[in-house]
Amino acid sequence: MAPAKNERKNFLEVKEFSKKQIEALTWWHDKSPYKTCDAIICDGAIRSGKTLCMGISFISWAFYKFDNASFAICGKTIRSVKRNFIDPTIPLLGNLGFECKLKLSENTLEISSCSKRNKFYLFGGKDESSAALIQGMTLSGVLFDEVALMPKSFVEQALARCSRENSKFWFNCNPEYPQHWFYQEWIMQNQKKMLYTFILQ
Repeated sequence: MAPAKNERKNFLEVKEFSKKQIEALTWWHDKSPYKTCDAIICDGAIRSGKTLCMGISFISWAFYKFDNASFAICGKTIRSVKRNFIDPTIPLLGNLGFECKLKLSENTLEISSCSKRNKFYLFGGKDESSAALIQGMTLSGVLFDEVALMPKSFVEQALARCSRENSKFWFNCNPEYPQHWFYQEWIMQNQKKMLYTFILQ
């Protein structure tokens, strides 16, 4: 189902997803060969559709596996989370039958579908001090938008908060230099860390 290049287009303008993207959208499903993976990494250029694809996958998984649970959506800043994730994804979710309530004063997104309701906290991880923002939470999963722009301490703190059984992680990023900490510790360790990695051109 490859989305249109402009991720901010609404649901009616989203094109078909490709076979590869469908795998990424459903990697967590019980019938997927990747269901035992703990995380997914989507690597690709800007406007390759990775943010929209990951967003749909993340929200769908949250409602497939959980009810009344807490999750985190992280970007370099709250503004970038809203621009890259919230703005293009909420209209699409509405067309898919989800009810979304964005509370910017609290940096939360409450989503409900049928009898289920989950809360998604929005975080900006711009520097080392950002790790303190997420301490003490109990999360069921986390999505990192442009993870290579965030400090290692923030990412590790967010991952440590995912203490619920069946927690999973979503990472998307643009290609980074080989010495980058995320490249070294995640992309190069994908088999050891039980990751499913795919690339959008």
